[in-house]
Amino acid sequence: MAISRRLLIGRIGGIGALGAVLAACGGEAAPAAAPTAAAKAEPTKAPAAAAPTVAPQPTAAPTAAAKPVEITFWHTQTGGNLAALDAIVDAFNKSNPQKITVKAETIPGSYTGVYQKAMASIQAGQTPDAAVAYESMAVEYMKAKAIVALDDYALKGASALSADDLKDIFPIYIESNKYPMFQNKMLTFPFTKSLAVQYWNEDFLKAAGITKNGQKGQIMSFDEFKKATTALTKKGADGKASVYGAHVKIDTSYIDAFIFANGGEVLDKEQAKVTFNQDAGVQIFEMWAEMVKNGEAYDNNKDSAYQNDFGAGKVAGFHDTTTGRPWVRKALTADGKEPEKYKWSIGMIPQKDTAKPISVLFGGNVVVFDNKDKARPAAGWEWVKFFTNKENSAVFPIKTGYMPLRKSAAENAEVKANWEKDPQGKQAFDLSDMVRAEPQIPAWQDIRTILADALTATITGKMSAKAALDEAAAKANKLIDEKK
Repeated sequence: MAISRRLLIGRIGGIGALGAVLAACGGEAAPAAAPTAAAKAEPTKAPAAAAPTVAPQPTAAPTAAAKPVEITFWHTQTGGNLAALDAIVDAFNKSNPQKITVKAETIPGSYTGVYQKAMASIQAGQTPDAAVAYESMAVEYMKAKAIVALDDYALKGASALSADDLKDIFPIYIESNKYPMFQNKMLTFPFTKSLAVQYWNEDFLKAAGITKNGQKGQIMSFDEFKKATTALTKKGADGKASVYGAHVKIDTSYIDAFIFANGGEVLDKEQAKVTFNQDAGVQIFEMWAEMVKNGEAYDNNKDSAYQNDFGAGKVAGFHDTTTGRPWVRKALTADGKEPEKYKWSIGMIPQKDTAKPISVLFGGNVVVFDNKDKARPAAGWEWVKFFTNKENSAVFPIKTGYMPLRKSAAENAEVKANWEKDPQGKQAFDLSDMVRAEPQIPAWQDIRTILADALTATITGKMSAKAALDEAAAKANKLIDEKK
């Protein structure tokens, strides 16, 4: 069962200033920018997996990391994901010509745990050399002048990415790691990424005469999506649904995705005010509220129960992260063994303009800390570059469920073989150029909870969509002003 980033992190109180981090060293207080119970969905555990094939260290010209050095990398991976990561760490340690040794450490508490420990280490002057981070965390690190901008490492210099590398990596993975508030510098590099997509029971679609499933050339409009949800819903004599057409995920990443898909924005161009309470957002909230009221959709998000419901044929479709595939497959089989109960697919969420589809990219990045010994950040970049090279950035995702960062993954023999067993992985990959990143502003993590609460108030009938979103906007704009 996939565990959302919100469920892993939980709602925690905020700290406003770096000085307050001293109080957080024991883990009792939590960072202002840390993900909340409404943070982005992304599982950090996966079913056990075999260690991936890893590529040999590319022969890069020596950099400031030319001398032997040991660096520490903090991350959140466990289980099969950890085995896959450790295999790449081991390959790097044995093969890199600079004789860099990476010491990888799993930090308890998911990304929040990493953030709290990193902020305390900044105050103590003893930071790791690299660590996973969400966007708002990187902003706080940069404010503290604790991390390096990766432009000087990734985009120029002896160890920079080649022109072929930059052409190979999907542009969104580069652009989403640049930060307008810091002169558009690249503060982070992609680490574990996933997309917001729609899952469908193909057998149910076929029985209902629905031909579109969200794949390229078959993307539903919102009108088609609403009609499909009605057609897929089955009710008993008591009027209650035995099969729901859709599931509503109370998660701000998906709210953002659907607003973008409906032609809207969540922030104005200056990133000074929210805009999710405009028509595009109101229409999405009204759509979901109407579906719930009509008994065509439901919102049980406890422990990702909708994935088990999907496996049991109790819901025809739902939106979720691409990393949910292993848990869906498990729900459709007996302990992951074939045969699956029915055919299923992954596709794009419904769109206002099916010719210009868009969804949301989310997941973790990696930062490199600015240690006084300049060989250390250079070594940190060498590790990041190796982890995301052509081979590793293709094979690590097939072992973990994350998305390949490069177009060339489609040509990788091991990836192709995996897609024979996981065709939904290929379906997800084919959507990689149809996504955009979420806001990077410091206030956004707290705004996530406010926006998710507004959706709950709407679909439960406590407030109209417009009233709930206007109230959320007022709270959000106040937070933006406070965190400028």
